[in-house]
Amino acid sequence: MITESTWTCIGDCKDFPLNLGTCVKVNDLQIAVFNLPTDGKWYAVQNYNPINQRMVLSRGIVGDENGIPYVACPLHKHHYSLETGICLTDPNYSLQTFPIKEVEGKLMLSV
Repeated sequence: MITESTWTCIGDCKDFPLNLGTCVKVNDLQIAVFNLPTDGKWYAVQNYNPINQRMVLSRGIVGDENGIPYVACPLHKHHYSLETGICLTDPNYSLQTFPIKEVEGKLMLSV
């Protein structure tokens, strides 16, 4: 079954801090959004950390491991790839990732 994704405007790009996460809620989903200006990209992953079962990833620390941008859980420091969602410290876990893009100064998210 093919489903069509829906793009939702989640705000002005200027309202999202650089190198930090922000949590947005779209269709009852908490999504962590990250603006990493060093690589000129936006990332969106689920805010829910499956290892400790908490909605905390938007408060995580961002970094880079061998060229892979990641977010580290603020509670137990597990690293998740912002590109693929795979946990870099325990590949048995992963996050859902979401397409995200900038359009005329607005941030658009597909869920």
